This record gives sequence, structure tokens and C-alpha cells, in this order.
Amino acid sequence: MPSAASTRASLLALCFGNFVIGTGTLIVPGMLPQLADGLAVSLPIAGLLVTAFAATVCVSAPLLAAATSRLDRRALLAGMQLVFFAGHAAAALVSSFALMLVLRVLTSVGAALFTAQAAAAAALLVRPEARGRAIALVFLGWSIASVAGMPLGAYVGAVWGWRAGFALVAAGALVGAVAVWLLVPAGVRVQPVSGAMWRSLLGNPSVLANVGVTSLFAAAGFALLSYFVPAARQLLHASPELVSVLLAAFGVAGVTGNVLAVRYMDRLGPARVIMLALLSALCAHLLWPWTQDAPLLMAVVMLGAGLGVFAGNSAQQARMVALAPAAASVSIALNSSAIYLGQAIGPAAAGLLIAHVPGVQGYALLAAISAPLLVLAIGLSQFASLRMRPPSGSAHVQGRAAQG
Repeated sequence: MPSAASTRASLLALCFGNFVIGTGTLIVPGMLPQLADGLAVSLPIAGLLVTAFAATVCVSAPLLAAATSRLDRRALLAGMQLVFFAGHAAAALVSSFALMLVLRVLTSVGAALFTAQAAAAAALLVRPEARGRAIALVFLGWSIASVAGMPLGAYVGAVWGWRAGFALVAAGALVGAVAVWLLVPAGVRVQPVSGAMWRSLLGNPSVLANVGVTSLFAAAGFALLSYFVPAARQLLHASPELVSVLLAAFGVAGVTGNVLAVRYMDRLGPARVIMLALLSALCAHLLWPWTQDAPLLMAVVMLGAGLGVFAGNSAQQARMVALAPAAASVSIALNSSAIYLGQAIGPAAAGLLIAHVPGVQGYALLAAISAPLLVLAIGLSQFASLRMRPPSGSAHVQGRAAQG
């Protein structure tokens, strides 16, 4: 068995890889105005870069999880970091919106596989009673990306241009590939995906309810987050520095929420953590319409939203593993797919609203989309907690971690 130090090093490498994936995902919303100008398209059209990336991950994550289930996790995860490197390096060089859209779709394969399979690998590297903390630690990288991703995109895009933002992500992905290859042990494998595994998951109401909660939570969050930069300019007349500070506040709160999740996940249980996260986000979104010319209130909104969203994501990943430990490679992929489904739906709905209600009023009304989605997520999460039970077929499907 590997030592505690080597296991922790493996988890930290996966955490850093998730940081790169999160930064590459979130940097585009942060640079959206500059991308729209540089690629000569409108802001809603540029927003399709976010939607297309998310929609591709949503569709491909569970399918790719099944297709790659026989591969060694170290080779797969290092390879996905290299895909991210190539995609962002190429994006830094193009000038056509159509080509940029194609590159974002192709690059999304790295995100589709890395986040879910890193969490599944983490669950195999530790004892069952430590799985919740391990998954939350790996997902901490995404939370840290919320500190760096959008604020970095907003600042770098405004000061040095969007090409520099893509180049920074490419460099990080190259480091991530090396870290995963050197620190994650070879021979970590998941149970090959079978028809019985799919039937046990898709036929279970608790699994489907959990996926629904994740999708609604993500849609609500990204409805605001994807258009936060132009919204802050309209509502607050914010400078690039103020926008970066507000996004950093969101990210710091996200890291804090995830750290608390790491500490208390196995003590409180994922269901309680997700409920607290949803309530925190709902309170923040209800305050959004009153943030015009109120930067301090906007800061409160960003703190509340950040505190909830990433702790909630970690809790949902842990809840899926607890529900079906042997099927974690697929169940977490389904959950990740739901995150990106929400990321596709939320910005698309927000873009339609902004297109039809221009100016300050349109941005203030974004909470009319996000708050009802959070209320639905709270109700569905409660239903999932009441109905939660292991899938009937999970007892016959065993995962393994063969470590060399």
C-alpha cells in the first residue's frame, strides 16, 4: 500500500489538475468582452463559447467515461491535461470566431474526462471512510480556480489581452500533465463499465434526483457568473480592478466553502452540506436585484454565492460516490455532465434575457432566472435525501484499485 505522504501527493496533483481545468473553463467568461471585440462578434454570440464548451462536456462526459473505463487512470488524466495544453495554446493564436468555437469544443474533452475521473481515482486511493474528504480535496482545485480563473481572465483580458489568458492556461496544463504523471501511481483502474452498471444508475430515482440538483445549481450559478463582468460595469460602473476584486471575493469564498466541506463532509454528511450550500447561494441571489450602485452589497452577494457553489459541488460528488461506490467512474461523470448541462442552460437563458431586455434592467433581472432554479434544487435535494438508497445492481459491481 502507498504511504500517506505519497497518497496525499497524488491527491494534490489531481487537485492542481482540477485547478487548471477550472481556470481554463472560467477564464473565458472573464475575458468575454475582450473576446467579443477581438473576434468581431456581439457579446451574446461570444457567450456561445461558454455554452458550446459546457454542452460538449455535458454530452460527452458519461460516454467518454464508459469508453475509457479500461485505461490506467494516470495515463488518462495526464493525457487530458495535454489535450487542455494543446487546445489553449492553439486558441491563443487564432483570430476567427468559428475556429475558436471549434477549438473550445475540442478542448472540452479534457474537462469532460479530467474532473470526474480525478474524483473517481481519488476515491480509489484512500480508505472508504476517507472518500468524502479526498474528493473534496481534489475538487478544491476547482474552487481555487474560481479565485484565479475569472478574475485572471477579467484582469489579463483588460490589461494584456485574451491571447495572454489562453497562453497562461496552456502553460498550467503542461505543468499539470507532468505533476499527474510523476505523482499519481500507475495501475489505478476502475471497474469496466457494463450495461448492468448503466441500468443500476439510470434506474435509480436517487441518482437521477442528485443529477437534477447539480444541474439546477449550476444553471443558477452560471446564469449570473457568465455575465458578471458586463453586469458589474452596468450596475456599478466598475473598473477592471473592482471587477477583479469582486470576482476574487467570490473565489475566496468558494475556497473557504470547499475547505469547510473537506473538514466536515464525513462528519455532517454530503446531504446536509449541499443543503447549506444551496441556502447560502439562494440568499445571495435574492439580493442581486438591489446591487445597483451598491458595491458593498455586491460583495456580500459574491461572498454568499461563492461560499455555496463550490462546497455544493464537492458535496454532490461525494453524495454520488456514497450512493454507488463501485460505479463511481460513471456516477461522478454523470454528475459532472450535469454541472456542464447547467453551465450550458444558465448562460443561454441569461443571454436571451439580456438580448431582449438591454441595459441595467436586463442585468438586474438575472436573478429572476437563478433564484427559482435554486428553489427547485432545494426541493429536489430534499427528495433525493429521503429516497436515497444504493442502486440494486451495485452490490454485484465491484471497483478495484490495482496499484503498481
